[in-house]
Amino acid sequence: MDERLAGDAGDGLRLPEFTRSLRGFATASAIGTHEHDLLFGPLIAARRSAARVVAAEAKAAAFDADRLRRALDEAVATIAKDRAGTDPAGRRALEACLEAAAAPLIGALAVLATASATLRAAQNPARAGAWAEWCGAVQAVFDATDAFWLVLDDVAPRSGGFRLPSAVVLLAISLALAASGAAAQHVTLRVPGVRADSLIAAGFDVVGTEPGAVLIVASPRDRARLVTQGVTEVTSSRGELVAPGLANAQAVTAVYRSFDDPVRGIRAWTDSIVAANPRVTVDTIGRSFEGRPLLMFKIGPKGDSPQRPNAVFVATYHAREWAATETALRLVKYLAAPPGTDARRDSLVQSRDIWIMPVANPDGYQYTFSTNRLWRKTRSPQAGGAIGVDMNRNHSANWGLDNQGSSPDPQSEIYRGPAAMSESETRSIETWHLSHPPVVALSYHTYSGLVIYPPGAVYGGLAADLPVYKTLAGTNLRSAVTDRLPGSPRSSYMPGPSWMLYTTNGEYTDFASSKSGALAFTTELTSGYAASGYYGFEFPDDPALLEQLFQDNLPFALDLLDAARDPAAFVSATTARRTSPLTVESASPEIRVIVPTLAATTMSIAANGPLTFRLDSTAGGKYTRRIISAPVARPAAFSVTGIGGAATFRVLAVAGAETADAGWTLSGFAPDSVFSKSGRFAWFGISGTLESPKVTVPADIDTVSLAYWTMHSGSGFTAEPSGRVDLSKDGGATWTTVGIQRGFAPVWYTDGLTIGGVRGKSIAFRFTANGLPWRLDEIAFIGHAGVVLTAVTSSGVLKPSENPVRSPTVRFIWPFGSSAGDLTVFDFSGREVWRRQMSPGDPLAWDVESLHVANGVYIAVAKSGSRSSRLKLFVARRSQ
Repeated sequence: MDERLAGDAGDGLRLPEFTRSLRGFATASAIGTHEHDLLFGPLIAARRSAARVVAAEAKAAAFDADRLRRALDEAVATIAKDRAGTDPAGRRALEACLEAAAAPLIGALAVLATASATLRAAQNPARAGAWAEWCGAVQAVFDATDAFWLVLDDVAPRSGGFRLPSAVVLLAISLALAASGAAAQHVTLRVPGVRADSLIAAGFDVVGTEPGAVLIVASPRDRARLVTQGVTEVTSSRGELVAPGLANAQAVTAVYRSFDDPVRGIRAWTDSIVAANPRVTVDTIGRSFEGRPLLMFKIGPKGDSPQRPNAVFVATYHAREWAATETALRLVKYLAAPPGTDARRDSLVQSRDIWIMPVANPDGYQYTFSTNRLWRKTRSPQAGGAIGVDMNRNHSANWGLDNQGSSPDPQSEIYRGPAAMSESETRSIETWHLSHPPVVALSYHTYSGLVIYPPGAVYGGLAADLPVYKTLAGTNLRSAVTDRLPGSPRSSYMPGPSWMLYTTNGEYTDFASSKSGALAFTTELTSGYAASGYYGFEFPDDPALLEQLFQDNLPFALDLLDAARDPAAFVSATTARRTSPLTVESASPEIRVIVPTLAATTMSIAANGPLTFRLDSTAGGKYTRRIISAPVARPAAFSVTGIGGAATFRVLAVAGAETADAGWTLSGFAPDSVFSKSGRFAWFGISGTLESPKVTVPADIDTVSLAYWTMHSGSGFTAEPSGRVDLSKDGGATWTTVGIQRGFAPVWYTDGLTIGGVRGKSIAFRFTANGLPWRLDEIAFIGHAGVVLTAVTSSGVLKPSENPVRSPTVRFIWPFGSSAGDLTVFDFSGREVWRRQMSPGDPLAWDVESLHVANGVYIAVAKSGSRSSRLKLFVARRSQ
């Protein structure tokens, strides 16, 4: 016997306190009444009997479903007799109405009978799971009894007479715990008149928003909690995949495959592709709670090499997200294709260690095929008879930070587990990351049409590596992922920090970035809608649509692989972005700049004299770091030094919504004192425009950054409402859209953009709110030259960005602080092949690709006055 099921009444097998969540059971008007005793008495007696016995079978016998059903029939007959009086016909009619109202309870008892039989027959290791299922079935009976009690007076008023159960009453009862075999099913519900953030805070599994309503995936317990909310069930366009009691979902899928199916399942598919393709190997990195292997595919050269950067793709943390697994499997097949047909693919496969995990949660995934299509969590037993943990709230980073980004309630769909890494699946993934630290990581989920990245635990947080994340993920104006699925309301996925959807803690990308240094992303595949309507997690089982989904997401996956060699230097053709060596985020009420990590410790900021400053220690930063000055009163200029010289920035204009901030044109915006970042007011609008004064850019400045503080109450689930930022370079005659604002941001954070080619031009910016509650403050126009930072140190030791050199460009850290000098590279025969003078803003970057530098050994020498430093450099590029 499983040790968790052994012992006596004083240990091991403790029954949950089934009455704790009941609303009607303990009300003052109920306790001690005859009808209350009729309905709840048999359950309380069974609970007491079960507590006195030892074995699981004896406990199950105490809750004999047939005996409880007979007691229910007797209770219904007695209540009908008492309330209908002496009229036999009226009593029979009322009894029929009561039986109809009790249908969910009758169904729950049928489920309990099945769970009891399963528990009696179960052997290890399935026995622990069967116990947890049985506890859940008993809880469902208590919940259904409570729901029946709550609507009893509506069906059979104590004042006499009766009425047929209304549609609302029947809906309330059915939502309390659904009937028969469907009682355990999760369903998607549309909840009207409630904000998404309030449902998230209450622990519900919020999956979308529509005009006037929030979409949640609800368990039977969740449905009982929503009885009073006027809930209606969403009809999925793929309803045949969620038929209650479906015993063999594999039989009705053309493309999707379960984990266990011996012919088409994930394990069978794994064996097939490994046997057929020498590029593919597979490791088992651990076991799930139920013993299934956690499969990690390796594409490319066998073994691990420190010269090949790691890139990892994981899918299906949440069991119901079948399209995520299918996308990962297609990525395996694509990368494993025979060499010779795609030069970029061949190069990436040979020069990267590529890892793909198609199913992170195999127990839950299999359960969605056998029992419950919309199951989300793992399948491990939890307190109170609950089953499963949300793996994407169970990681060690920020675990349990608050009860909004995860839930302490074992019944919740976002339950974080009793401890960080409590799940064997999560522990295995974290252990693997420690031994194979990835440079880039991507977690495939469905749905919402997003490309999101850390941080996600707190609203308003911004990664120090934000410029690199934006290069790879893009912006709302040009995203890394297009959406070409027929009928989708989106044309591209929305990129941004993950809190713009909602906050999470214990989440994978926060772990991968903070604990293993990865640039970590989540893609929420598909918008969830087609021309035929909502499909949500039930993406059609259609090979053409699944292939289109894969093709939409393939460019982003390839960009991540490409960038893994040198993320900060990567230039994305997909997003048309590259990472600037310096990004200005704010000029007021504090100066915020992002600089290369290697230069950050030598930096200083001045504005009318030196300013104290700090490194943003909460935001990490492997490639870039954020420097934040002490509060400063709208400087006319500021400079950043310690980068091999000084970069000076002129604040051409800066304004909030204060009385003195004149010249702004408002239509639908107005000063608002409810929230402001600085001063008394900020601008606020929902529908309308806010246009800046015209500013003439000086002749010695060609680049301008727009930096502003913002809050907005949009939605991460939908593209609208939105805000738009337009630029005019001709004094307002014509306008071009240069930015789009979306998502939910209830706190102030910085945003902005940089434009070039504006020397001597009259520029203006215009903000347009399209139904988006939008706040703006401390909007600054900051002029600067095209700044290229050189990382510096005063160590006296010349260092390259990599050695051996495999990238197109190698960058050097200047070893002599702000002192001038030169850097020369010689081949091994002593011939000079490259020289660069070190001066403020000059990049120390040797472009070995464009100069067609041959592989071999080189000597790099840095000189400044009487000081010098040299190093031996190996160029070993595979492309030659």
